[in-house]
Amino acid sequence: MSIDTERVITGRAEDVHATLFGTDSGGRLLLDHPNVPIDTRAAITSATESMRVSGGTAPGGLEVSTEAISVAAGVLSRVNERAGDVLLGTTATDVEVAAWSMTGHPLLVAAAASSALTKAALAAAQARMTLTQLHLASAQQHYEMVEASVGSLFGPGILTMPGWNLTGSSMSGLRTTLDEFTDAVQRADISTPAEFATRVRVTSFGVVVAGGGPEGTNAVIRGVGLDDVLDSSLRTPLPSVVLRHSRAHRDLGGQPGDEFTLGQYARVWADGLLTGVGETEAHVGPEEAAVQAELGASWPVVRAAVNGLSGRSGFEWLTAYSTGRSLSPAERLLYPLVRGHAVRLKAKETMTGITPRNASDHGMAGLAKRPLPAGVEFDGAVPVTVAGTAGALKDAKNIVEDRENSTVMVQKSTDSSGRAAFSVVLTGTEVWHDGQGVHDIAGIVEGMKVQPHDSLDELPPAQRAVLEALKDAGIRPGDSVVLTGHSLGGIDAAGLASNRAFQERYSVDALTTFGAPVGGFEFSQDTSVMAVEHSDDMVPPLDGVGNPDGENRSTVRVDTQYNGQYSTVGSLSGVGAHDMYTYTLGAQGISNSGHAAVTKHEQALRAAIPAGTDANTETYIYEATEEHIVHNPEDR
Repeated sequence: MSIDTERVITGRAEDVHATLFGTDSGGRLLLDHPNVPIDTRAAITSATESMRVSGGTAPGGLEVSTEAISVAAGVLSRVNERAGDVLLGTTATDVEVAAWSMTGHPLLVAAAASSALTKAALAAAQARMTLTQLHLASAQQHYEMVEASVGSLFGPGILTMPGWNLTGSSMSGLRTTLDEFTDAVQRADISTPAEFATRVRVTSFGVVVAGGGPEGTNAVIRGVGLDDVLDSSLRTPLPSVVLRHSRAHRDLGGQPGDEFTLGQYARVWADGLLTGVGETEAHVGPEEAAVQAELGASWPVVRAAVNGLSGRSGFEWLTAYSTGRSLSPAERLLYPLVRGHAVRLKAKETMTGITPRNASDHGMAGLAKRPLPAGVEFDGAVPVTVAGTAGALKDAKNIVEDRENSTVMVQKSTDSSGRAAFSVVLTGTEVWHDGQGVHDIAGIVEGMKVQPHDSLDELPPAQRAVLEALKDAGIRPGDSVVLTGHSLGGIDAAGLASNRAFQERYSVDALTTFGAPVGGFEFSQDTSVMAVEHSDDMVPPLDGVGNPDGENRSTVRVDTQYNGQYSTVGSLSGVGAHDMYTYTLGAQGISNSGHAAVTKHEQALRAAIPAGTDANTETYIYEATEEHIVHNPEDR
C-alpha cells in the first residue's frame, strides 16, 4: 500500500439493525444452495462424530490401539476370574450363615440377608464384566478387520511412493481415515467378510460404506487428501544455510540460524510476485513500442532474451512498479498465470458509513434474502455459540445483494445495567483479483503481512473499517470485544486480536475463525481462541505453520459427510469444503457435541456478550472500497 494513498471517510455508520433483522425485512427461508445437502441433519451429525479437537481442554484426537484393547480385555478377564473365585469361596460360609439364621436371631437373620445381597451384587458385576469382555473382543475384531482392509487400500507400497511426505498432517489424515472407516463399518453393522465385500466399495471419490453414514446415509471415507499432503509439504522446514541471505529470509525477520517452512517462504514469494506484477504490455516507452511494431510476432522472443540477458528493467511491462526491480526468470515464467491477480497501487481508499437512509443504495438485504441451512440454530443477532458465530458469518456474507460484498459488520449488545460488548464479523474473500472492495486478493496479501507491533493506522482497510465501526457504535476503552471471521475474514480477525495496540485499548475476550490460516498469529492468554477447519479444506494449511495448542487456544477439525457430497463441483479441490455454507453445518455439529473445549469457548462467548430478552442489539456497517493507479484501461 502506497503511503500517498488518499483516505476518505464519508459519514459515520448508524444503527441499521432494524433494516437487517427487523420483522419488516421478512422471515427466514430454507437455503437453496448446491453445497448444502437435502439431509442437513446427516451432515450435522457427521460433523459431531468426526470432529477432532486439539488444544483447549482436549488432549487431542482419540487413537485406537488393538494392543490396548487386548491388555484391557486380559485385565478384565483376570478380575472376572477373581470375582468367580470369591463367589465360589464364600458358598460354604453363606450356607452356614443361612442355617444359623433359621434360629430367628435378628443379627443372624440380618447377616444372612446381607450375605445374599452381596453375593447377588457380585454376581451382577461379574455378568457385566463378562458382557464388557464380549464387547471388547467384538471391537478388537472389527478394528483389526478394518485395519487390514484399509491397509490394503493405503498400504506401504502406496504410502512410500516418491513424493509422499508421510509426516504431520498426512499421517494424521491416515489415522483419521482408519477411525472413520471403523465407525462406518460399525454403524453399518458389517460383521462378516461377505457383508464387507458387498457393502464396501472403492470409488474415485474414496471408500463408500453403504449405510455407514449418519441417518442411514452412505459414508464416504476420503482417505489422505490433497489438503493433508499440502499441509505436510508446506510445513517442511528449509535449511537456513541455503536461504539465510535471501530476500525472503530477511522479509520473514529471520536471524542467522533461524529456519522457516516452505509455506512461509512461499507466502513471501507469492507476495512479491503479486505486488510486483502490475504493469501491462500497453505501458511501454515509445522506443519499446517502436521495436515491438517493427518485430511483430518475433517481439516476445526478443523481449524475453533481452530481459534475461540484461537483468535490467528496460522493458517496463516486466517491471515491478512497487520496487522498480526487474522480475526474476521464475517470476517471468509465472507472469501469465498471475497477471489477472496482480495487486495494484492504490490511489484512494473510501470508507462509507451505512445508515438506514442509504442502506438500500448499498444493496443491504433483509432476513428473507439471507436464509440459513435447515437445522442450524441461530441463537440471536449477536451469537454466543460456535454454531451462532457461523450463522452470523453466513448472514454477513449475504448481507449485500447483487454486488461485491466489501462491508465489515460490528454489533453492539447492551444489557439492562448498561454493560456493552461488541461483536466483530468479517467475511471471506469475494474476488480473486484486486477488486474495488477490500475482500479480495490484495486483502489477503495485506492481512498476512500485519505485525503485532503495527500501529492501528497501519492496519489493512478492512481492519481499519472495524475500528471506525467500533468508534461509531460507542465503544469505550476496556469494553469487551469478540471477533469472528471466515477465510480472509479470519485473517483480519486474527490480525486485530493479535495487535498489541488493539489489545491495550479493548478487552479481546474471544476469537473464532473458520477456514483461515492463522497458525502464525500470537494471542493473549486472556483471549479464548478456536480455529475451525474442515478436513477437506486446502486454505488453512497455506501459511505453512501449524496451529499452536494452549489452555485457551484450540483447533477443531470436522467433516460433513452426506450423500452426494463429492458430486459437488469443486469438492475434490477443497473449494466446496471451504464454502461458508459447509462450515455453517459443521459448526452446528460442533456446538451439538458438548465437547469440553467447545463448552469452554462458548462459555467465554456468553461471559463477554450480554444476551437474553433484556439485551439490546445495534448493528453498524462500513463499506470499504478502493481506487487504483491504472496504467492500462484493461486493468480497471
